Amino acid sequence: MSTKGTRLASYPLRMQTLTVTDVTRIATEAAREQSSQLEVVAVTLGGEGNYAEVIVDLAGCKAEPCRFSVGVFRDSPPAVVHDEIADQLQRHIREHVH
Repeated sequence: MSTKGTRLASYPLRMQTLTVTDVTRIATEAAREQSSQLEVVAVTLGGEGNYAEVIVDLAGCKAEPCRFSVGVFRDSPPAVVHDEIADQLQRHIREHVH
């Protein structure tokens, strides 16, 4: 039995891990899109692996100062990281703003 073409070795497709700089840029864009009251103040690596915490300040909270974090996995595609951050930011805005 003959097959056309050449079979290439198959390897699991792995996303390149986003850097802290990448996550900061994506989080800042997502925050600007959600509200001018949001400010990304830091991104830290959470333990070992590809997890990162985005630290955000929210002006106009019921109890100032209002600082919270949202977590993302850095091995996800940038669009997925953006959407995850945006969803978490929206939830915090609904919960914390007057």
